[in-house]
Amino acid sequence: MSATLKWMWVLAVALATGCGKGATPLPTRLVPTRMPTIAPSPTSTEPGSADSGWVVAARGIEVRNLAVAGVVPDTATPIYAVRLDPALVRLRVRYAPDTPQLLRTWVAAHHPLVAINGGFFTADNQATALIVADGEAHGASYAGFGGMLAASADGRVWIQALREEPYDPAVRLDQAIQSFPMLVYPGGVVAEISDNGQRARRTAVAMDRAGRLLIIVCPTSAFSLQALATWLASSDLEIDRALNFDGGSSSGLFVDAGDVRWQIDSFTTLPSVLLIEPRTS
Repeated sequence: MSATLKWMWVLAVALATGCGKGATPLPTRLVPTRMPTIAPSPTSTEPGSADSGWVVAARGIEVRNLAVAGVVPDTATPIYAVRLDPALVRLRVRYAPDTPQLLRTWVAAHHPLVAINGGFFTADNQATALIVADGEAHGASYAGFGGMLAASADGRVWIQALREEPYDPAVRLDQAIQSFPMLVYPGGVVAEISDNGQRARRTAVAMDRAGRLLIIVCPTSAFSLQALATWLASSDLEIDRALNFDGGSSSGLFVDAGDVRWQIDSFTTLPSVLLIEPRTS
């Protein structure tokens, strides 16, 4: 079997802190990863460009492709960003631990405008934290660490740092995914993350200062978690807060909006995904 088809299990350990309060250990899990990283295959927005700028893809959806210097020596690191207006699109979480699928299979089944992988999961495909899909809750909330991307039935979308704003089961959620660590705390404060410098493919979600939701994916093994947090906060994306989603072999991004077709598949099957659909009401 060739090296590109060999699977190996890597222990992912993340330690997140914030605002100088000292390190808090986070849970570990075995994450399947495959080497080397496979390049994405977007058919719009030239991936070799330094910065495409924001391009309107569809109503409520803008896309941007960057090639960032300095992350890896002598290499331009590709970053794919999607900016969403919560008033014009709807978040949908899908969770199927009994039938996990590659991201492309989720996309083929549901035909969203945008799709990314969800949060962390165990070896038997159970979410390691709370997931809410169409109002139905699964799993238990993280306590004292991590964060949550959530949406209410009336269309409000937010990211909360669970250390500062614990999950309240009395708050009715329509959709939610919890993950870790927080990369940027509210107000644009860079998280202090002890991650041993390990680089991997990355998926993150963020809210900017205008209240828009951003999806950021790096499809190459370029960023450590700390480096990603630092870059996000220092970029011109105007990020107020950001949360890491599962990375490595789980990372993926599909966009099918207007003339934009981005296809960055996951390397492993996923029990949960976040889909972006047009808002109809």
